[in-house]
Amino acid sequence: MSDSVYYHQGCPVCGRMLRIGVRLLGQRVYCQHCGGGFRATDETLEDDEGAFRAVSQIQEDRIEMLLERASEGIVNSTKDGQSQEEDVAQEIV
Repeated sequence: MSDSVYYHQGCPVCGRMLRIGVRLLGQRVYCQHCGGGFRATDETLEDDEGAFRAVSQIQEDRIEMLLERASEGIVNSTKDGQSQEEDVAQEIV
């Protein structure tokens, strides 16, 4: 999934201006030029409570989506494991 909204932030290590997807706000990111790690922040949003809530909601939604995917993966792998056990049991009988 590609980001559709970006902002620009300078790398605190090398100073290069980077294009960062807004979905990464608040997360640790790494400069593709020097490899320096830093937290993705947008100073213009720090004083804007509405924008902060919007970014928080986006992050919460993403976390919820990832948890649902993980849950589905666990259920599917459990079903696959049960059917394999049934196949083995049928072969034994």
